[in-house]
Amino acid sequence: MLAAEMKLRFAVAAILFTILLILASANIAQAQWPALASGYAVTTNWHGKDVPIGQSVTAWAGTTDSAVKTVEFKWLDPSGNVVIIPPPRVSVFGPYTTPNHPSNVPQEIVDWSNKYPGVTVWYANNTQTLNILGDWGVQAIFHDSGKIMKGKNSDIVRIRATSFNVVPEVPFGTIVILLSMFGALGIFAVKRKQGFLTGSPS
Repeated sequence: MLAAEMKLRFAVAAILFTILLILASANIAQAQWPALASGYAVTTNWHGKDVPIGQSVTAWAGTTDSAVKTVEFKWLDPSGNVVIIPPPRVSVFGPYTTPNHPSNVPQEIVDWSNKYPGVTVWYANNTQTLNILGDWGVQAIFHDSGKIMKGKNSDIVRIRATSFNVVPEVPFGTIVILLSMFGALGIFAVKRKQGFLTGSPS
């Protein structure tokens, strides 16, 4: 009976550890905005989180390069096809000197702006609603004021990219499932323990 109780405790601990690992790997996302140290960065308002299908996603591009005049956003579906072509180029706006930043930017931009005061940044953004499940990508192509020469993209200064995942249901559903699992494990453990104490298995 003691061996069975030890096995149960080990099984419960293993399951809980696995769930914690899954949660940790799902929530750890490499920040995109620190790339601005190189002069150019792009992120989204859903970076590091699953996007429920049908929700709008805003891509934010930033640069410390005053020569950049426009940003071109290319949205790539899970197959790698460019499926959304917004206006060819979006004009940058600003500049803002950190810790100041535009309203409604993602939290990682706010955090970065507060951490590195005195940096002059120009911004551009583009919003799209995504209705295809899977891993998406968005490219931000930074252009200066030069003209595109025939056969050459001579005005492209830099390209940055970011990615995110579109899922069928809201992330809250995942939380409910995990809480249900924890609850079921707790009830199972209590019932088993009661069975051991009374000497009659439940």
